[in-house]
This record gives sequence, C-alpha cells and structure tokens, in this order.
Amino acid sequence: MFLSVHVPRNTTRRKEPGTWSNLLKFFGAVSATLSLLLVLNQVTGVLQGFRIHHKEFREAMKIGEQAQGRQDYPAAFASFEHAVELDPIDRKAQERETKAAMLWLENAHGSPTRSFTDTANQLLPVFDRSLANATGAAAADILAHIGWANFLRYRDGAREGVEVDGSLDRAISIDKSNPYAHAMSGFWILWQGGSLESANGHFAAALASGRERAYVRELQVSALNNLHQTDGDIALLRLANEMRKNGESMPQSQRASALFNVFDRMEVHNELVAMLSVLPLAETEATVNWLCADQTGFWSETREGRPFIVANLREIAGDRAQPFSSTATCRRTWPEVRVRYVSQSTRPSSVSRPNPNNGRVSMSL
Repeated sequence: MFLSVHVPRNTTRRKEPGTWSNLLKFFGAVSATLSLLLVLNQVTGVLQGFRIHHKEFREAMKIGEQAQGRQDYPAAFASFEHAVELDPIDRKAQERETKAAMLWLENAHGSPTRSFTDTANQLLPVFDRSLANATGAAAADILAHIGWANFLRYRDGAREGVEVDGSLDRAISIDKSNPYAHAMSGFWILWQGGSLESANGHFAAALASGRERAYVRELQVSALNNLHQTDGDIALLRLANEMRKNGESMPQSQRASALFNVFDRMEVHNELVAMLSVLPLAETEATVNWLCADQTGFWSETREGRPFIVANLREIAGDRAQPFSSTATCRRTWPEVRVRYVSQSTRPSSVSRPNPNNGRVSMSL
C-alpha cells in the first residue's frame, strides 16, 4: 500500500511587468545604445587619428627624401627626425635619419652663428642610438662618422672627451675594409703630420672596398692638398693622373687647389722641372689640361698658367723650335700673379689648417 501526497498547484497569477519595470528596461536599452555609440566614436577617433598620424609620417618621409635628393642635408635630417618622433619603432625612418645625419656631417659647414661643434653635438646622439642596434658594416659606418664628428670638435679646439682614433680603429676592427673608416684615418694621419705611406695604405684599403669611391677620392685629394709638402705634391700629381686615366672626376675647386699646390714652384726653375718630370711628359701635359678644364683666373684658357707649364714641358722634351716668350713672361710676372691667385682661389670647402677663416669641413672635401 502506497501513500500519496497531493501537492496543490500554485494558483497565484504571475504579475505582469508594470510601468516602472518597462521604464527601467527602456533606459537600460538607451544607455547601452549610447555606450555603444560612444565606443564607436572613440574607435572612429582612434582610426582617424591613426590616418592623420600615418599621413603626417608619410609626408615627413617623402619631404626628407626630396631634401636629400637636392642635397639639403640639414632639411632632410629634420624631416626624418620628425618621422622618427611620429613612429619611434619604424626601422626605415631610423635608418634614413642616420643616413641623413651622415651626409650632413660629411658636408658640414661652419659659420659665425653655427660652428662645426654645434653640428657634431646635434648629430652624435643620433649615431649613438643607431649604433646600439647596428651590426657589421652598418655599425662600422656609424663608428667612422662618430670619429669624424669628434674630428670636427677637435678642429674647433676641443680636446677633452674627443676620441678620433678609437672610433676609427673600432670601425676597422668590425669591418676591415670599411671605406669611411679607412678614408677618414688617412685624412686624420696627414692632418696630424703623420706618415704619407701610412695614409696611402688607408686610402688604398678604402678604394679596394668598392664602396663610396667618389667620396674616398675627394677626401684623399683634400688631404694631399692640405699638406703643402713636396712629397705630398708629387703624390697629388700622381693621383690626378691616375684619376684622369681612370675616367674619374674631381671637383673644380679641388682641381684649382691641386694646380696651385703642385706648381707652386714656378719661380724656382729647377724645382718646377723636377715636378714636371715626375710623370712621362705626355701624361703630365694631359693631366695639366685635365686639371685646367673649366678653370677661371690664372689657370683659365686665356691666362698664363697652362701655356707656361706646356712651354716648360716642351723645353724639357728638347723641343726648342717653339718660342718661349710666354715662359719668360710668366717667370717675370709669376710672383705678382701668384699672390693675386692665392687671394682669389682660397677654397672655402677645404680643411686647410693655414686658413683660419675656412668655412667648411667635409668628408667629401
């Protein structure tokens, strides 16, 4: 026998939602909708800001490339620097900023309102940051430019905390054929009055690297132009002849300086003959013509310089059939012309120590 228990049904009717409950639901829905709209607006603002930011970044990169293309390196650096500020982790922007800094340093100008040290101090932090993430040849390039920045500071008179040799040596230890480090080392050796043979070894290593040949040549020519020594002048004449034969170019200002330095002995006939006899006479004449191309002043086509050299070459060769009145005239007037020539042709882009008013130092001198 089983006992059964009767459970009565709940006969109480469920209350229908009242007006207050409906209002709460309504306001809840409105609140949720407003929150969604607010989130969407924030997302839209972020996307809009990202688009504006990216547009500004792309414009900064493009402006920098254009400025660099027209060789306005300070402007290029400023644009790439701004791009890095907009996107600090963009590797391409960092690389372009560093490259612009290198080019600016290579073509640094000094003025009454901005010294070489001002430029060096502005760029050194960029090199330091870049070096932290660089390896191999890229690291060596940066170290070489750190060395050159310190040379500019040294040139301005700084000594404390200036380390040129250390940076260049580190660069070469990382990349044994680095053209920047070797070319700058060659220049630095001659600047200090060091061995021409040692400097030539660095220039040869820089050229053998196959990189930055034009830059290495300009720095090599500038270093020899600064020597004002007979052995340096002989090396300069040989270098000019080699570049001519190789079909290389030399800036007009450097050719003018080379002409003056190599033939700065016109009033001493024996010294002039010795210099003109360094190369085969035909090569000397061809090199003189190459150096004189597009020159103004004393070495122009209508002035005394080139005809005088050619006349002496003919005389050395034993060709006495030609009249040498031009030779005699140049010998009589050379001291006066030389003084005028020096005052008119001092090249502001040279790193010449005897000229304290020099307005530019460049790695591509």
